[in-house]
Amino acid sequence: MISQLGSHEGKKIIFGFDHHLAPKLEAYLAVLGHHGPVVPTVHSETPHYLSSAELVCERVRGRSDLVGVLICSTGIGISIAANKFSGIYAARCLTADDAELCRTINNANVLCLSMRATLAVNAQIIDSFMTTPYEGRKLDQLSRITRFEQELELPQTPARARFKSV
Repeated sequence: MISQLGSHEGKKIIFGFDHHLAPKLEAYLAVLGHHGPVVPTVHSETPHYLSSAELVCERVRGRSDLVGVLICSTGIGISIAANKFSGIYAARCLTADDAELCRTINNANVLCLSMRATLAVNAQIIDSFMTTPYEGRKLDQLSRITRFEQELELPQTPARARFKSV
């Protein structure tokens, strides 16, 4: 995943959100639809950000043809939850510049947004995230992040348990 070059333009967008988005859902679907087909994750009448993060990340990880967009009240909780999934490189972006950098440098595959921003600001962030290509920079650093994921997924052993209790 980390070495795949190019932009997210035209990829299927797996879209997750919490109940704060309900009044603006149609507007966000229209914005996202300019960049590719959108699949909203709807799991209840009052969606929770943790359930949305799980649904989106389970679908996106390991798939180069999918990208995730998550929105909650601040974007913080949903980004923390998303980054708990191996293979997910989620970035909470507050500006279009943040979105550009998370793509060019970190090859993020999940964008996390705050409902506190206006639709116009988030539309600019989405546009930057979807159209900015990953350029292959800092592969050594991204490989190290992948190693962190792999090490953290090792089965629990007595030695690892002692280390964690220190």
